[in-house]
This record gives sequence, C-alpha cells and structure tokens, in this order.
Amino acid sequence: MNPDVPLSELTQDKDIKGFALVSSEDGSILDSGGITPGNIDDLIAFTGSAAEIIADSCKIGNISSIKGIGRETIVIVPFGGNYLGLVLEKNVEGIEEKVQKRLEGLRQDATSEIGKIFKERAEQLNMLVSEFVKDSDPEMWRGYIASGLSALSKEDKIRSSIKLDGLKLRVSNSEGLNRDEINKFMKLLLDFIVKKALSEFGKQQTKMIVQKVIREIGEKNK
Repeated sequence: MNPDVPLSELTQDKDIKGFALVSSEDGSILDSGGITPGNIDDLIAFTGSAAEIIADSCKIGNISSIKGIGRETIVIVPFGGNYLGLVLEKNVEGIEEKVQKRLEGLRQDATSEIGKIFKERAEQLNMLVSEFVKDSDPEMWRGYIASGLSALSKEDKIRSSIKLDGLKLRVSNSEGLNRDEINKFMKLLLDFIVKKALSEFGKQQTKMIVQKVIREIGEKNK
C-alpha cells in the first residue's frame, strides 16, 4: 500500500466500529483496528474477490464499493490493490461515498508527508556532500554520486523521483512511494557517499565531518 495511509483514523468516525485491510493475494490481514468480527479476513477476502470475478464476467467495469448487511454491516472498497473492509455501527445511507472521500483525503495527507520526508533526507545528504567537497574535487564527487544514484535506483521506482543537479540532489515527486522505501534508499545512498569519503579523507576526518553535519541538522530542527 503506497503511500503510508493512517487507516486507524477511520475509526474516529462515529459510524465506523473497526476496519481490516486484507491482501487480495492470500487473504491475510495487512492492517486492522477498532472492533471487528473474528472472521473479518475471510469475509472481506471472499466478498472482494467474488465481486471482482462477477464484475469481470459481466463486463460491468470496476466496483468502487460493496455493502453487506447482516449480523454485521460491512462496506468493502478496493484499496491499494487490496480490500479494505469497514465494520459499521449500523446501516448508514451514503456511507460508501463518505468513506471514499475520507480515504482520498488520507491519501493526499500521506503523500504530502512522505514528500516532506523525502526532501528532508535529500537536503541532509546535500549538507554532507557540501562539506566533503570543500577539501576535494567537485567533479570527482559529482561523477561518483551520479554513478551511485544510477546504480542504487536501477530498476527501482524511486529512480524517477530523485535527480542530481550539479552537486545537489533534487526530489521531484514522491507519488507511489512509502516511508520505508525512501528511508532504505537514502540509507544506501548515504553509505555509498560515506564510503567514498573514508577513502578520500580517512576515518578520523570523515567522522568529524559527519558529526559536524549531524550537529547542524540538529540545530535546524530545533
């Protein structure tokens, strides 16, 4: 599911008792919260997959939501390639549209937050590179970082989201990315850059430069 959407916020709605996000592949629960029946995973997985099969065979297009009213009232919506089931306090008219709007709002908020994190990580690396370049060859560093960026992002969806402009990393967008993917990639790029610094300056000087940048980042975040 991309980006990281805080589904637990859905239970703040007085009409929603609980939720479960179920994998469309194996029916396992990916996320859940609030109050849900013990067989919620089976209910959501079976109903969601059955609805898709029926829609496909009848050529009626994609299904935006399904409501089941029985011992439990459940609304199921496709979400991030999986099935999101919401257990309602009671049958509420128009709840499907309300849920879709709420999910879209959560998606937009999450995308904005992920984009902010991505840009902050890039700026931190830019600060580090700026220090390394002071006592070294800028062109060498530019070529080295460009090669690392290309190698680390090869066949990765993050490839189109970050570019090297001179000696500055520029983030263009974060759509479709989540926090873990960004943190993992930026950690790999950081290790790649520090490895070069170690060969250029040695352990002691590299450590001093890194600690200086860490202090500067801390001051900026106060």
